[in-house]
Amino acid sequence: MYIPFHYQVSEYDCVPTALINGVSYLYQRKEIPPMVIQHIYLYCLDTVSRDARFGVGGTSKYAVRMLGNWLSSYKMKKFSVQTEFLEKKAVTLDKDGRIVTCLDEGGIVLCNMLLTPREEHYIMIMAVDDEWVYCFDSYRRVAVRGMGGRVKVLNSTDGRSPNVKIKRRWFEQTETNRFTLGPFSIREGLLVWRNP
Repeated sequence: MYIPFHYQVSEYDCVPTALINGVSYLYQRKEIPPMVIQHIYLYCLDTVSRDARFGVGGTSKYAVRMLGNWLSSYKMKKFSVQTEFLEKKAVTLDKDGRIVTCLDEGGIVLCNMLLTPREEHYIMIMAVDDEWVYCFDSYRRVAVRGMGGRVKVLNSTDGRSPNVKIKRRWFEQTETNRFTLGPFSIREGLLVWRNP
């Protein structure tokens, strides 16, 4: 049985929630070992704020990279994934690029985007066409205001479909605007495929 995607339970857990959703997109519930869930939460929320509050800055790119490496090396019964961590100029939606290739091969892409000029947020990209990027955003919202139709909330009736679509040209911008990948210096993403 495939299960519906989850939403964040706090302001900070977008990365572990995106990873859990990515795994549950690729695998049925009975195929997901408990060790995978445990390690996702073990590695994530690893940042420390200036006033020594743990996890308030979310999850670091180093934790995402380490978790991707661990997931690629962990094999259990039917569970086996391949991951690839991308950063900076490698995080693009070029037609022959790694992200589009991953999606075309049935994988998913977890990447950061900007919610504000200073606030990054992880989403799960599920599909891309010439006009739109289709994502599952674990930060539950009923509408997006002030975006002039460049971002639309979708009704995900089955709980496993994209719940947001973003204009592709807008999303690919290097400026620090809402719902964009932003400058190359901050871009990061984890590609995840199910091994045959």
